[in-house]
Amino acid sequence: MGSLPSRTLVSVTQPGEQNDPRYQPLWWEQGPSGAQGYPEPNGNYLAMQQTPPHGAYPQQVATGHLRVHLQGSVLTSSVVTPTLLINNQVVKASYGPNDYALPAGAYRVSAYTQWMRQYGQAALDVALYPGQAIEVFYASPLHQFTTGSMGFTKQKRKGTGLFIGLIALVMVFVVGMLFIGLGS
Repeated sequence: MGSLPSRTLVSVTQPGEQNDPRYQPLWWEQGPSGAQGYPEPNGNYLAMQQTPPHGAYPQQVATGHLRVHLQGSVLTSSVVTPTLLINNQVVKASYGPNDYALPAGAYRVSAYTQWMRQYGQAALDVALYPGQAIEVFYASPLHQFTTGSMGFTKQKRKGTGLFIGLIALVMVFVVGMLFIGLGS
């Protein structure tokens, strides 16, 4: 009997694995723009870019600068930071100015605050041109029963009347209870 030639197996590729030439990335392995990979830990896909082929230089994209101010602070607004979305993608944000370098184009900037439910929803459409800087301001309301405010200038917080009314009602109740307690 003749002996069979020996073969050394370098790697085995199963159908559907990345080394398979027929492999197509699944939808969760791509960002919204089709860039392969995974989002940053904060879920931000905007920073992802496709890797150019070996030896090629990445194409330069004309960018603009978007600065979104989340008005207030943990002490004056809410312990929970409002959620900021750019084109319906949640981006990392904190109270104060938040800077984003984005490719030129049309964007929808929206925000909301959440405590037990979402409230304070506000949105604004902006057109960002190459080299342009746009400032957007968002102010969450003072209570959960109204919308937020968003615009190109500093915004007033909605809900002041109801908030003052509720505080006054609580004060009248406390003072009334003190007089009833002292009168007995």
